[in-house]
Amino acid sequence: MHLFLMFFTTFFIQLIIAAEMNLIAPLAPFLSQYFGIRDSSVILFNIGFSLVGLLVPILGVFADKYGKKKSLMVALAFFIVGTLISGFAASPITFALGRILIGIGYFSLSGTNLSYLSEFIDYKDRGKASGLLRVAFGAAILFSPLYAAHMINKYRVLKSVYLPLTIIGVICLLLLFRLPETKKSKEVRIDIKGLVTMLKNPIHYKSLSVVFLILAAPSLLLSFLGIYLSNDFNLGQVQIGYAYTIIALGTVVGIIFAALFTDKIGKEKLSRIFFTIILIALIPIAFVKSMPFIIGSLVVMTIGLDGGWTAYQTLCSEIEPEKRGTFMSLFYTVNAITVTLYSILGPIFYNLGGYKLLVIISIITTLIALKILYSISIEKMIENKKTL
Repeated sequence: MHLFLMFFTTFFIQLIIAAEMNLIAPLAPFLSQYFGIRDSSVILFNIGFSLVGLLVPILGVFADKYGKKKSLMVALAFFIVGTLISGFAASPITFALGRILIGIGYFSLSGTNLSYLSEFIDYKDRGKASGLLRVAFGAAILFSPLYAAHMINKYRVLKSVYLPLTIIGVICLLLLFRLPETKKSKEVRIDIKGLVTMLKNPIHYKSLSVVFLILAAPSLLLSFLGIYLSNDFNLGQVQIGYAYTIIALGTVVGIIFAALFTDKIGKEKLSRIFFTIILIALIPIAFVKSMPFIIGSLVVMTIGLDGGWTAYQTLCSEIEPEKRGTFMSLFYTVNAITVTLYSILGPIFYNLGGYKLLVIISIITTLIALKILYSISIEKMIENKKTL
């Protein structure tokens, strides 16, 4: 019963945080009008959201020291308050403040969700647990653009989009009270020197570098897609929502495949295959300006991205088994750094060279990520640790 409730609760936590994270890009044309700001500046709403991700190592240590369930509850409370503020925001500053609180929740919950389940599931079966969370992520990516577009089209207010997320968050918070706590490591503390030492390990910093480089493509291309479709192809809000939903089909396909075959094919091998698919999908976009072709290529890109991410996240969860919460918090801190960096640079790149320049940058970063990933063997390092 506890295991079912764990999966149920963490599934819906992942669902709502991924849904909110995926709202900004599809709603970019509406948000620019709603708050009276330049459309290419909408991505700046992600800066506060992602910047707080730099604090996630502190929450990771908190999770290891005081229990991962307690960490989930604290982070979820931040998320709930943030959705209320964002939903009722009447100014861009207030909306940005709400997203800062949501960001604290998102990055902490993203890392702790899998870490919590990992305490109760063997490593050989952990791909299924990661796959379940990625299914929630995929469902959110698939339905949230249409959900947001239709709610905005009908009510024209942000609270119509955010209040349902608040309600589900409160239900999940209540369910967490019924779940067991993980073991606590009282000796774990916030140790900057220890984090630096962890990062000095070649496998550690190379595996995290792959995260930084591989996330450049979705951070740039999916963030500016709504604006690109609106400006260059004259699509409306609902049509943009449908475009994002079609692209999200790739996310679902990648996640389902990874959930079914990660443990059979191998986490590292599947990560390499899927991330290579990203590169293959990106190259033609730089040369063809056709909306159906671009959307089709982005579908293939998301298959590679989310299938690879499912396998790769599971692989990295075993790099530091005794300090899993801490290492996975670093994993999502790199995620936060990536989103923050490209939220700042994205508008500059887009205004400088349009969508094509974003594609070229994504190709370069993905190519470097693949070179690093093929040069290391994380699974071999994990096996060596187990034999010591």
